[in-house]
Amino acid sequence: MKRPLLILCLLATGCAGRSQFQKGYERGAADTVKRQYWIEQSLQKPGKNPEKHLTIYKLTVPPDPDAKVKTVPYEIGIPIVN
Repeated sequence: MKRPLLILCLLATGCAGRSQFQKGYERGAADTVKRQYWIEQSLQKPGKNPEKHLTIYKLTVPPDPDAKVKTVPYEIGIPIVN
């Protein structure tokens, strides 16, 4: 008579343990997202990052002499942040 009671108790605690595990997993996942958010926020604060400089390199693109459509040379700018 003690065996069915023991099995019933083990099954009941196993289900509760699974529910607790799921709650802990969800809280941990939410905590990870919050930490990532605050890391991003702190990186965007002024004074925390070294000064960044924007340099734009200008290149002239010549027309293709073999193309069927004639074009004129034009300039493009390539932004580089360092």
